Amino acid sequence: MSKWVAIWGSAPSYTAAVPARYAKDVTLRYNMRSLLGGGKMRLHLNNLYGREAAVITRVFLVHGDAAVPVTFGGETACSLPAGAQVMSDEIDFPIARGEDFAVTMYLGDMTPLHTGTKHYGPLSSFAFAEGDHAAEAALPPEHSAPTETVYFLDTVDLLTEDGQAHALVCFGDSITAQSWPDYLALRVLREGPEHLAVVRRGIGGSRVLRAYGYMQHRHYGSRGIERFERELSAAGVDSVVILHGINDLIHPGTNDLRPWSELPTAEELIDGLRFYVRKGHEMGLRVYPATIPTLKGWNIYVPKRDEIRHAVNEWIRAQSEADGFVDFDAITRSADDPDSRDPECDVGDHIHPSLEGARRMAEGVPAQYLK
Repeated sequence: MSKWVAIWGSAPSYTAAVPARYAKDVTLRYNMRSLLGGGKMRLHLNNLYGREAAVITRVFLVHGDAAVPVTFGGETACSLPAGAQVMSDEIDFPIARGEDFAVTMYLGDMTPLHTGTKHYGPLSSFAFAEGDHAAEAALPPEHSAPTETVYFLDTVDLLTEDGQAHALVCFGDSITAQSWPDYLALRVLREGPEHLAVVRRGIGGSRVLRAYGYMQHRHYGSRGIERFERELSAAGVDSVVILHGINDLIHPGTNDLRPWSELPTAEELIDGLRFYVRKGHEMGLRVYPATIPTLKGWNIYVPKRDEIRHAVNEWIRAQSEADGFVDFDAITRSADDPDSRDPECDVGDHIHPSLEGARRMAEGVPAQYLK
């Protein structure tokens, strides 16, 4: 029996504030790997944070030397009104499990770039080029450059004949926008199950309880409790690993725009995580909160932040409201000082995991959560 399942995703947010907010005569290319096999695809494009309409001139699905045009209501151009999401037509595009493909977009006329998200990781290879190269197998190296930002592309769905196929979402902040979901996808490709897709929904700077109303950090996005239902409402999604809350702890007290008054109590942050569990269960999802990793050594560290983190983590480990939990704190902390990061798992800022740390996190997700 055929079914639609999300096989790739991003978490739309405001793009970071820069003087240039428009593009013209530019090709965007987003390379990805399918964890499932199927015969048709459809794309969800998003202009959620746009202040004006954006027109995507042409979109292609590229696999090897083949470029298949994507249509929207039979038209090759896609008009995205401000604040809107548009789903493409169903496109014949056979793909096997483990095969690489790309989504390419050509922006012919002046196009506002107000909605986008940064991704990193071994499976996250994105680029842009001058001119129209959307139907080409690869961007010309002399006219292209890498980018970390995914503009407009929200979700990729695959129509698969595997009746067991489903998707797990990795939900959170910059730690999830970085490498561990890619390493989890690589683990699934290596070990199975063959019917599981991994979808990333991470926004750098995101907090559970608060958003940012000022321009410099507006790209940190909506509050997690506002994002959650929208980002989990994707085809075939039936489970979620939630790693969220570290920015609620480390951002307050850093400047006048992030005052100490924004520091939550442990009870407030736990209530936010409880919201995820309740809402996830209402949506029919299995919900796995993850412990918050260490933050000692961060340039604005004070023990008060850690006291809250410990209380939240104790609740995560002891609670029976969710369907389980993932102990990312235990996986990445130092054996000599449990409040510090294992140096091999630290990228250097004492907050974000190194590639080795991300790999250990992916390997530490219990196998029964992936079934």
